[in-house]
Amino acid sequence: MHCAVKYRHTSSSQRTISKKPAMMCFTLLLLFSIQLFPSISTEYKNPESLCSAQQSCRSCLLTPRCVWCAARVSSQSNSSLIRCTTRERYQKEGDHWCPRSDVINDANQVTVITNRRLSSTNGAGVVQVQPQKIQLKLRRGEEQNITLSYSQAANYPVDLYYIMDVSWTMERYRNELSELAGQLAKAMQKLTSNFRLGFGSFIDKVTLPMTNTEPLKLQNPCENCSPPYGFKNHMRLSEDIDLFKTNVRRARTSGNFDGPEGGLDALMQAIVCSKEIGWREHARRLIVFSTDSPSHIAGDGKLAGLIEPNDCLCHMDDEGYYTYSVLQDYPSIGQINKVARKHDVNIIFAVTENAMEWYNLMSKRITGSSTGTLDKGSNNIVNLISGEYEKLVQSVTLIDDAPRTVDVKYFSRCLTNATELQERRECGGLRAGNVVHFDVLLKAVECPANSSEWQQTVQIKPSGINESLTIDLSIICGCPCDQPGHPGYQPGSEDCRGKGTTVCGVCVCDDGFYGKFCECDGHDFGAGSEAAIAECKPDNETAEICSGRGVCKCSVCNCMKRPNPKEIFYGKYCECDNFSCKRSKGLVCNDKGKCECGTCDCIAGWSGEACDCRETNSTCLPPKIGEICSGHGDCVCGSCQCHEKDGVRYSGKYCDHCPTCPAEYCEVLKDCVECKAYNSGPYSQNGKCDLCPHQIDIVDVIEPDSVKDLEMDAKICHMPDDGGCNIIFKYQQNDDASRGDIKIFNILAQKEKMCPEPLNVFGIAIGLVASTVFFGFLVIVIWKVSTMIYDRREFAKFIRAQAVESKGDNPLYKQATSTFQNPTFRGTARD
Repeated sequence: MHCAVKYRHTSSSQRTISKKPAMMCFTLLLLFSIQLFPSISTEYKNPESLCSAQQSCRSCLLTPRCVWCAARVSSQSNSSLIRCTTRERYQKEGDHWCPRSDVINDANQVTVITNRRLSSTNGAGVVQVQPQKIQLKLRRGEEQNITLSYSQAANYPVDLYYIMDVSWTMERYRNELSELAGQLAKAMQKLTSNFRLGFGSFIDKVTLPMTNTEPLKLQNPCENCSPPYGFKNHMRLSEDIDLFKTNVRRARTSGNFDGPEGGLDALMQAIVCSKEIGWREHARRLIVFSTDSPSHIAGDGKLAGLIEPNDCLCHMDDEGYYTYSVLQDYPSIGQINKVARKHDVNIIFAVTENAMEWYNLMSKRITGSSTGTLDKGSNNIVNLISGEYEKLVQSVTLIDDAPRTVDVKYFSRCLTNATELQERRECGGLRAGNVVHFDVLLKAVECPANSSEWQQTVQIKPSGINESLTIDLSIICGCPCDQPGHPGYQPGSEDCRGKGTTVCGVCVCDDGFYGKFCECDGHDFGAGSEAAIAECKPDNETAEICSGRGVCKCSVCNCMKRPNPKEIFYGKYCECDNFSCKRSKGLVCNDKGKCECGTCDCIAGWSGEACDCRETNSTCLPPKIGEICSGHGDCVCGSCQCHEKDGVRYSGKYCDHCPTCPAEYCEVLKDCVECKAYNSGPYSQNGKCDLCPHQIDIVDVIEPDSVKDLEMDAKICHMPDDGGCNIIFKYQQNDDASRGDIKIFNILAQKEKMCPEPLNVFGIAIGLVASTVFFGFLVIVIWKVSTMIYDRREFAKFIRAQAVESKGDNPLYKQATSTFQNPTFRGTARD
């Protein structure tokens, strides 16, 4: 096809046709020009433009803050109606834009179903979470705030189940644990009056290569040992402390082959066998897990031919034995985390020092778990369990089971007087009766592809407590009028010339038909009509048809297709695309969002024009709950930007490091430490140190421990005294003992001051003279040796020269006699 078309180039974005060509030629040249010049300047749309670009009710409702007009298209007069617009414009124009009865304006809606007041009553009447149940309709991309309150109940029931490794190496701990049961019960009864104990033990799977399966070894794997087994529940949860002692004492040790044990099998059964273990519905559930070895994990069972994955179900017989030990694989750490969250179980790993690193890593993957060191004598078991329990009850951490399509954020002031909410899901320092409020922000980031998932049930609850806020969630992902059977869904509608279906007020034409009313068919695009072309332009001042990105077919823009099928143009005038948004690291919207009409719609947790900014400040909070960036910086895009003030600059991930700064209270506590530890300084004038309010313990040497110091927020001070010595002490603020504005500290002071030793002048002088003599003698020896070596080399060189120049070769040398020969003389032989 030959097309003779001339045009005058007026600008980079406009071309004026000098002759009116055939429509097909124009289309070809348009496509040709776009292929030659594919880069299109990015135009960031405002919300109104973003809404007006949506051409269907569903896409309109999937765009935040947009509303749809479903009025019938029965005449040409309303054919140019902008169907989708902003909620603000609708509220401003009202019926002038669209009759209210035809407006689809689904918005977030919260209905409280159950809202019992907080109560600390023991038993089933206790209420620690308010409200308890709500119904929520959530529009995609629009946030909804819900306030959740939590109050810790006094004397909340506690169920503690002790799981112990009874392999041979744990024999010493078993005997001592039975004696400490009474102490454990007494310590826990100080924290709660409703306390129960249970006990179970484990070894490993009774199969090779985990256990020696020789008949004799199966009967007696070691001296005075019981036959091996996977897991056994010896005692249901009970208030009978003496029974607990007896069961622990009767649990005989056994043996297995390899180093790791079957502890995860035991954990899984102890968690999911609620009836067999005796877990109460309204009780804080604790499992204390003690061992001296790592545990086998999912996949290790394949070594024994166990390829069946763990099913996370209870398999316990009447005697308490785990019956599927040799029928399925070990559970994974993820499975343990899942069932622990589901059954509200907190796990305390009380393990020996050699296994601590392995369980520390595992504890990071299991919500609500913690670790503690099991000492050689196990005398710290009581303190470990009661201490970990106190940590649990003195803090609250909210967890949820929301799907990935729903983003959940938590904000709270906790118990502080802060004016601004901080993004956090955990609050500490709680006591019975304290009430903390959380603002829970929910946002549907996308609609699930499966419509059955538009209805969800989401639970938000404190970790380790069987109370929750249940949310019956409905995600608004479509319009009622786009479903068959609705009055707004009419196949063969007269408004569409009988050649299409009216869906929410617009025509969806049958195959082969085009136009707003399906009035065109085949190749009849209606292109010659100026009125038709005008419908493909936003206004009369615009020269480009379909924004230069498509073809006008029967008054409707048919947007061109890109070589990359994932890149599309769309909108009433093809004014939008999904690829021209800002980029970060070479990726559209940093690959953390969708490009919609030139604007990035970021996924949960990201914001900014290119979705390159983290919108959470939880990553700026130190591990120990405190101020954002430790109060020394600002949280920008999820990272701390530290301040610099008066020449002092803080650094570190949380702006908590200042190498040039002394610890906060070092100067304040110095005089007190100097008086009580060394009986010197300004407080020691009367010899009693009465002005010092702090208790100080004296130790030989202050040992820095970076891990423990960080956990306990302890700081080491090196302060000079008046005599030129250094006073070394470690302090930790005791928040529990603080009274109002009076701060109480726990202080460890080094037994001796670090004083510089006096200089030994005589020794230094002697050393200086001796070193001078020594180095002088060394220089002389080196000079003498080098001289001798040089002389020897010169003499050898002279000898070699004499050997080459022999006496006969000397032209100046004359011998004493001369010899001549007569050539004519011929001698004869004598007779």
